[in-house]
Amino acid sequence: MTIQVVSGVPSRTPDENAEIEPYDFARPTRLPREQSAELLRGMDTFARSWATELSSKLRTDCHVAVLGVSLHSYDDYIGGLPESAAMILLSMDTVLARGVMQFPLQDALGWAERMFGGAGSGHIPERPFSPIEQALITKVVSGALATMAYSLGAGFPQNMKVDRIEYTPQAAKAAGPTDATIITSLELTVDGSTSLITFALPADALVREGNELSHASEDEPLDLMLAHLAGVPVRVSLQFQPTRVRPEVVLGLAEGDLIRMTHSKNRPLNFAVEGHVMAKAAVGASGSQLACVIVDTQETP
Repeated sequence: MTIQVVSGVPSRTPDENAEIEPYDFARPTRLPREQSAELLRGMDTFARSWATELSSKLRTDCHVAVLGVSLHSYDDYIGGLPESAAMILLSMDTVLARGVMQFPLQDALGWAERMFGGAGSGHIPERPFSPIEQALITKVVSGALATMAYSLGAGFPQNMKVDRIEYTPQAAKAAGPTDATIITSLELTVDGSTSLITFALPADALVREGNELSHASEDEPLDLMLAHLAGVPVRVSLQFQPTRVRPEVVLGLAEGDLIRMTHSKNRPLNFAVEGHVMAKAAVGASGSQLACVIVDTQETP
């Protein structure tokens, strides 16, 4: 008889010209699905709140949309940015690396002009912020960080604040070239003008926050486990002390035969839980049912 095994997975002819890239498990290229979904939910909440906040500051309708959340190395992230931009470097307590909030420099100058009472013309030439403009942009970013911390909850790094402002992304050394970085891409529309904003956060910052939360509440999982185990049914039994007999006695057993036990009649029986002796007990009765009375709770080896 011949058995033919048919796979449910469609066969695929290997492409000889395909380039194989080694996968580094220490530097994954994707966020875990649960973490990505949680970040997207939090950033969607942030986008709605921040749009309302910016509308009041810039005196015009603002709309913020989340384009996506991804994981890249810091070098890859910087390589995708323009040659000049407003790079707001953010410090935090948990890691030495810096977070980054990046947006077009010319658009940021227009926002500052609006906060001065102007029309926010899009024809402002690119240049570094003046001290007053820098204070205004810092205030905008600080407000965004506070809103983001509220939207993302306890998983967001605490005490994040503006450290300094750079204008050349390639010169901003916020993290090591190979450091894993979580990038959130946002689209900000101000009075019909659209800006692409990125928020980059060292992956270690989220990992450390998660570890601190787990250590802070390490008693809670233990309580949950004990509460769960308390409701699990187990088998209990009363056991005599074992008695040794020869195989010929066992093989020759017949109805009515007696086996002399080495267990004394005055000695308590072993109270076992799932085969493990936990206490000593004497035989008793509870109404019309056979029962046992625990006489010693000391576990025996």
